[in-house]
Amino acid sequence: FVGLILSKIGRLPGFVAHWISLLLGAGWTAFLGSTLLPAELTWREKLGDLADRLMLWIEIAMGEGQGTDNLVFVLQTAILIWLVSYICTWFTFRTHNVWGAIIPSGFALLANLYYAPPRLTSYLIIYLLCALLLIVRTHLYLQEKEWRAARVSYNPDIGFDFLRDGAIFAVLVIILAWHSPTNALPRLYDLLNTFEEPVSRMQSQFNRLFSTLHYDWRSGTATFGTTLALSGPVNLSDTPIMDVATDGRRYWRAVVYDKYTGRGWVNTDPAIIALQTHDPRLEVHPFELRQEVVQTIRLLQPGTLLYAAPQPLRFSLPTKAHFYPLRTSASALEGTVRLTVSSRIEEAPAAQLTLAEAVPLNASMFRSRTTLREGQTYTVVSSQSVADVQSLREAGDGYPAWVLERYLQLPSSLPQRVRDLAEEITRGYDNAYDKAVAIESTLRQLTYNKRVQAPPPERDAVDHFLFDSREGYCDYYASAFVVLARAVGIPARLAAGYAQGEYEPAMEAYRVRARDAHSWPEVYFPRYGWVEFEPTATVPVILRPQLPAEETGSGTEAGPQEQDLDRNLPEDEEQFGEEAGPERGTPPRLGPRWEAKHWLAAALLSLALTGATVLGSLWRRGLQGLNPIERTYERMCRYARLLGIKGKPSQTPYEYASCLTAAVPQGKSAISRITDLYVRERFSDREISPGEREEVESAWRRLQRAIGWRLVEKAVYFVAGEGGEGKGEKG
Repeated sequence: FVGLILSKIGRLPGFVAHWISLLLGAGWTAFLGSTLLPAELTWREKLGDLADRLMLWIEIAMGEGQGTDNLVFVLQTAILIWLVSYICTWFTFRTHNVWGAIIPSGFALLANLYYAPPRLTSYLIIYLLCALLLIVRTHLYLQEKEWRAARVSYNPDIGFDFLRDGAIFAVLVIILAWHSPTNALPRLYDLLNTFEEPVSRMQSQFNRLFSTLHYDWRSGTATFGTTLALSGPVNLSDTPIMDVATDGRRYWRAVVYDKYTGRGWVNTDPAIIALQTHDPRLEVHPFELRQEVVQTIRLLQPGTLLYAAPQPLRFSLPTKAHFYPLRTSASALEGTVRLTVSSRIEEAPAAQLTLAEAVPLNASMFRSRTTLREGQTYTVVSSQSVADVQSLREAGDGYPAWVLERYLQLPSSLPQRVRDLAEEITRGYDNAYDKAVAIESTLRQLTYNKRVQAPPPERDAVDHFLFDSREGYCDYYASAFVVLARAVGIPARLAAGYAQGEYEPAMEAYRVRARDAHSWPEVYFPRYGWVEFEPTATVPVILRPQLPAEETGSGTEAGPQEQDLDRNLPEDEEQFGEEAGPERGTPPRLGPRWEAKHWLAAALLSLALTGATVLGSLWRRGLQGLNPIERTYERMCRYARLLGIKGKPSQTPYEYASCLTAAVPQGKSAISRITDLYVRERFSDREISPGEREEVESAWRRLQRAIGWRLVEKAVYFVAGEGGEGKGEKG
């Protein structure tokens, strides 16, 4: 409303109007925020409190702490809504620049939909329809101004005609865009996916600055960035993330955190190095009792973040490794490499740093140098610890300097009772392994709860978990383990990624879903490197052999790869969510055609909706009573009939599939898979597995897009007078 008034005051300069709007918006936001403060405070005290909160939040944003004040989020959201509303109104009614209204509001809507449940996608459709109509109406308004200036006569009812035709065109465009193949514009697809890494960093910072917000994530991947906040409830979905083919059940690590802040974790690795395919610079750790594990990973979500079992040695694609360049010393010779740092993290200025001496390349996160699409695969070889209990007990405490410098850090604000508890738990043990097991066993007695509330803003998160709430999910268990271990001098760090997922025999691979997001601690042992532990109460502990399998201490097949991890961990779901203004003078009056056309359009719209409802009911009627495989095959046949492919009673399913493949060659694999499982369902006693049912649904989605695109092609050729057949089409 304020934007509308200011935009209509023609003599008011733009910059003056903008300042007035900004001041009014700030005043309204302050008033809104003050209503959320205790009523006994005076207005001056309320404003002072709001200012103090904002300044404290800015200090946290410029540092590494975790924001815990939800009122700041309310204030920022309110001012952003005010600004977006004002900008859209100003561009619509003052400058008549339709894109100045569509782009800001579109970004705001997409930002909300990114974390919203899929059912809210209907708002995007409504927005697109309104945006296209606004474009039509604004263009017509500007054209009418030119006509009036040139004294060109035109029908007063032309506005309705344009909006009617514009609405029809908008609906067709939205339908076409919605059903077009996702790979139709690969360059645009690659361009959009270049934003995946920046968006991931922004999400990581958002989680840090608003760590106590309570909201559910949208179905999709968990976010793994440079920070991990110990916050409130989590709720991840069954969205498939990747399929992993390997010979054992393991963790799939995404990132490692080294610094505990009291409210969460930070990855402080400031440098990035480019690694080539099978780059040997990672294979420098002369650790004992480890074996190489090969994993083939097929991504089901696009992105650049790479997953691997700890500790990755070789990737089958070029990568970017995040690491910390360490100072060298005589005690830092366990696994060293000469390297050149060619880039730094975004917060630091770009620089070329050459290290003249050898330092350990201890990478904490890997990203692909190009965006990986859905369905792409890569192979990674990891060095998995198979150390036995006796060897770990005898590892000693000869830690390298680079381990002691980074992995014993604790904040000065850590309550003393946490350190006292660590001493109490480990009293009586004389080696790091037994102390770590004692900490692990103690934490597993706490209650697992993924709906736990965030710790109070003024409290240390681990202290609150150990002494007050005594319940949480894996982030809390792993954090408490690392803090307690460091408190008694055991180097440890926190790793985040995914648990092994559910094994699918048909694929001979593990299907990893969003709900499998997990975090766990890793402890450093001299000579043996980083070794995983499992303190989370709902996840089975990692079983290790008591004695070495061979006297040489290498080549054993026993160890964590035989850990009794549940194949599916559904309970461990953590991690890691207008119209133009009047012209001067008398506008053209609407003629009598307006009312008639208005009612006619309403009647036609009602008739269309009724017809669509009836057709939808008829379409679904024939699918009732069918199992998922049969229903998918029947849908495929119905879509095929839209292409003019009618089945004959004498045809077998495979013959019919061949006819459809000839018409839609890009859907060959999906057609073949759906037909195979349909024949098995109808004529075989072999049961269809849940994984195969899910595979059929995925194949149907791909085929549906391919057939939709083929229908569009036939329609285009028909309009062009070519009988629906494309020129030069194979087959």
